[in-house]
Amino acid sequence: MSARRAEIEAKRAKLAELRRAREERARKMQEGAAAGTRTSPGASGATQSIDELLASLLPPTAPAAKSDTPPNEAAAPFKEASPGAQDVLPRKEAPAPPAPTETAHTDVRAPWEAAAQGPTLEETSSRAPERILYSKEVQTDPALELSASGTETLAGDEEAAASQERCAAELAKPETPMLQASAPVSDDFTQFVQTKSMIMERILDEPYDVLTDYTHVPEERDESAHASIQLVRTFDNDTWLSTRSVTDIDWSAKHPELVVAAYNRKRVLAHEDDHDGLVAVWNMHVRERPEFVFSAPTDVVSVLASPFHPHLIVGGTYSGQVLLWDTRHRDVPVQRTPLAFAAHGATTHAAPVYSLRMIGSAHAHQLVSASMDGVVCTWSLDMLARPQESLVLRNPLHPRSAEVSVTSLDVAPHDTSRFLVATEEGNLFSAQRFDRAGVQAGLDTSRVYVGHSAPVTRLECHPAPVHAGSLAQGLSGLFLTTSMDWTTALWRMDATPSSSSATSSTYHYPHANPRIATSQRTNPLAFRTGSQMPTWSAVTPLVRLENQHDYVMDARWHPQHPAVFAQVDASGQLDVYHMANSLDRPLLSVQTPSARALNRVAWDKRGTLPEHGTAVAQRLATGGVDGCVHVYEVAEPHVTPRGEADWTAMAHALQQAPPL
Repeated sequence: MSARRAEIEAKRAKLAELRRAREERARKMQEGAAAGTRTSPGASGATQSIDELLASLLPPTAPAAKSDTPPNEAAAPFKEASPGAQDVLPRKEAPAPPAPTETAHTDVRAPWEAAAQGPTLEETSSRAPERILYSKEVQTDPALELSASGTETLAGDEEAAASQERCAAELAKPETPMLQASAPVSDDFTQFVQTKSMIMERILDEPYDVLTDYTHVPEERDESAHASIQLVRTFDNDTWLSTRSVTDIDWSAKHPELVVAAYNRKRVLAHEDDHDGLVAVWNMHVRERPEFVFSAPTDVVSVLASPFHPHLIVGGTYSGQVLLWDTRHRDVPVQRTPLAFAAHGATTHAAPVYSLRMIGSAHAHQLVSASMDGVVCTWSLDMLARPQESLVLRNPLHPRSAEVSVTSLDVAPHDTSRFLVATEEGNLFSAQRFDRAGVQAGLDTSRVYVGHSAPVTRLECHPAPVHAGSLAQGLSGLFLTTSMDWTTALWRMDATPSSSSATSSTYHYPHANPRIATSQRTNPLAFRTGSQMPTWSAVTPLVRLENQHDYVMDARWHPQHPAVFAQVDASGQLDVYHMANSLDRPLLSVQTPSARALNRVAWDKRGTLPEHGTAVAQRLATGGVDGCVHVYEVAEPHVTPRGEADWTAMAHALQQAPPL
């Protein structure tokens, strides 16, 4: 390295010397031009100027020699040659040039021009060739070399000088590591990039035909020629959702293009930042990634998009906590309910929360949650530290345990003080939230809805509008249930008990399977003689749908059409029923691409708010064990309501149904 530095320093010194020589030549040229302009014009002036130049070129003569030039001109000493011509051989004495005439051409050159011209051909040929040696340390071209004719390349000088200066500057810098740590990226910049990239993805995903011919009148389309149901979108992401399952699905009411999906934990947490539970908000206009991702400390088994606050999302967890996320904040919950051991005296959930319902209006609403331990709580979204109301459901008629394992809950659409619960053993109950005259809060054990022989997976009341006609009011109180016994049942809340069902004098408590419940051998604790037992009555379903392929995991009513509902099962099948057309066969049926078990299904909420106008819900979102959210679109003629005609057709179909 020291030899390298010495080499560079020598070249820099040589370059400095060359610059000084160049400046000296320029200065002398300027002086010569100024002297030429000071001489007077005419023949005598030209002759005098030529004599001066010749005297400057010729060496001084002996004192005895006579010359025609003036004494002061002849005595002028020989001018110093340019530093650039130091290596030129000594010049021989040249004879005096002839007197200048008008026809003879005189070679008039300045001394610096003569020096720059270099040696003659004979002198050049007599010189030994210069040897150029290269060392292993320096493999660059020299900064400046004299050409064979002795001329200097000024352009090459400048480039070489710049190159050497850059080289010297690099060596002068302190040694630094090749890889330097990049500057930390701020959170604001990261959020800006994510937001703007999401907007660009929405714009690029918009289906718009740039070749549309607006001068052409399209032909009338045949509705029967189009597919009745088709897959329009599949949401999946291996980064967050690998080995996760979809546990619940809901749609946003304010933004119908947003679908919310809840996920359980991964089988194996591959990274330290993997969360046990996730909630992803997918946008129909963005294919590759979710709009928002929220984390949870444990599995999220139920999710609800608030219909009154478009930026709030509520989730029920496997540990019993209810979490609240806000799209305007980070991915962590902004509020959460306390665990059972830290409830400050109030009863809260200590088991998985599988049911969440929002009741009330935009100005006065509450959240109702139910867990597997039989606890039903009412919360205010402004404060989740303590429930406003807490109700523990007990069934004293049960022969083995009074605890009620609630798998699903729904509130009556026109009476928020009354709700229905589905249990793990397959029975359904009606319950009261408040004490009334002669009726205590809790389960109504006088009526038991018996019809399923396995755990009930979904209970949903019919969304009959308040302003419906008289026929619709006559069919109010309908609710739908699905079960793992491969059946779907339609019930009426205020139906009269079945005349064929056994009374309380025959057996004590109706199990899901009547054959087990009415046999003293299989249910000995149910037969108790010699004591007064409360009376009860069994209510059977209006219609039972048994044309299923596997466990029926979920069913949802269409938000506008009174006779349409969709259901999914564990075989990956999606069925859409139209009860006015058939009670036995589905109207539409489709298999998911993966043919994996489906856990949840949900209709979008277009048309549920006044700002939606006359829009009709056509999209169905399904999710299952493969972690994918499949969105299907149903043809509009199948889901467009026709008013009283739909209610009339549905009432006629229910009357024609065979009795159970």
